[in-house]
Amino acid sequence: MSRASLAPSGADAGAELRTLARLALPITLAQLGLVSMGLVDTAIIGRASVQDLAAIGIARSIMFAVTSFGMGVAFALEPLASQAIGAGQPAHAWAALRSTLRACALLSLPSVALSFAATLLLEPIGVEAALIPGVRAYLLGHAPGFFPFLAHLAYRTFLQAHGETRPALVASIAANVVNAALCGLLVRGDDMLAWLHLPPIGLPRLGALGAGLATSAGSLVLAAVVLRAARLRRPAPLCERVATGAVFRLGVPIGLHLLVGSGAFAVLGMIVGRLGAPTVSAHQIALGLASFTFMGALGVAGATSVRVGHAIGAGAPPRRSALLGLALGTAVMTCGALLFALAPRRLVGLFTSDAEVLNIGVQLLYVAALFQLFDGVQVVAAGALRGAGDVRFPFLANIASHWLVGFPLTLLFGFALSLGATGLWWGLTTGLVTNSVLLVVRLRRLTGGKIVRVGAGAAGAARVA
Repeated sequence: MSRASLAPSGADAGAELRTLARLALPITLAQLGLVSMGLVDTAIIGRASVQDLAAIGIARSIMFAVTSFGMGVAFALEPLASQAIGAGQPAHAWAALRSTLRACALLSLPSVALSFAATLLLEPIGVEAALIPGVRAYLLGHAPGFFPFLAHLAYRTFLQAHGETRPALVASIAANVVNAALCGLLVRGDDMLAWLHLPPIGLPRLGALGAGLATSAGSLVLAAVVLRAARLRRPAPLCERVATGAVFRLGVPIGLHLLVGSGAFAVLGMIVGRLGAPTVSAHQIALGLASFTFMGALGVAGATSVRVGHAIGAGAPPRRSALLGLALGTAVMTCGALLFALAPRRLVGLFTSDAEVLNIGVQLLYVAALFQLFDGVQVVAAGALRGAGDVRFPFLANIASHWLVGFPLTLLFGFALSLGATGLWWGLTTGLVTNSVLLVVRLRRLTGGKIVRVGAGAAGAARVA
């Protein structure tokens, strides 16, 4: 299903739930495609070198934290576009898209520079010196794909606001094909050709650098496919204007919200580096699997954000869409939790044959089985609040949950109590639990009345009429 009804939620809960599911499924599949690129890379590298896998795990933690801020600016388009479409103003949605792309472009170069600067902290915090060149090599290969990835998110968000989700799914499939082929060739060189029973041509083994380059190529494909689809919805004449500053006013709190959460995982990824390459590799595998199932909740969050925005733009109450989105997200994540609890060894074994890595990874998946549920609730609640234009409270809640509650307990469990990687994960789980409670309480209060639409000059928070 490529398009969901754009009508705001009405009295029929069953109809609204079906609309949410139809919109969420292709978004989820597209998100799964994005994570699959990382899982394919992990599988290829994990079979080639535990050392490279550990380096790439740390590099991805850094890059994800840096990218999160740019993603927040791209996601500023969610309330701007969805509320404009709900109000019957497609030209305003297009103007918001153009301003969002400008904002993403302004952020790209400083963000890439920041990712390299972060590697200067690795050795002082105890990461093995032998891993650091691989970290930097991956970041170098990943750098050309930074802006194309943000552009893809902006175009995809614009299309989702119109209920059009198929282009993002097609883009993720095409990007996976390109990424898998290039990753195998660039990481393993002629060894990959030999595995395919092809003659050698002198391809070098680029390791972490090759994986980064393959990811950049995939990002270019992602952007190209959704760009073409978005241009078909370009209105004429182009008389609307949305200030880039308005995008930043909404996007900066969203970016900080994502950065605070992902920053906790990024710091965790660097701290895990103190525990040795096998532990870092296990952490990378378990986190990749948890990220894969998390895409289901992220898809529901995107659909919920759109439906809440449509309702507000049309002047209808958004509570039904928000609460049904929470229920659907919880159901999706329950499936992931059961999978991790029932078959952890088989799942981790898909990515490594190293016994030590396997055993650590299994223990981490048991923890992930629990935090999946709360991770799903918090991301759908945050999506609903984004659709309403409430972007400040989620940021403040993330700070309190992850850094005032979760991170101190992470250090306590992981090092003071000597529970290792499993203790680190239990600490972050407490942050997710706290955040989910705070966001659900906020959502129930906010959706109790009529919410004023976010305007082009909005200060970045929903207002109750």
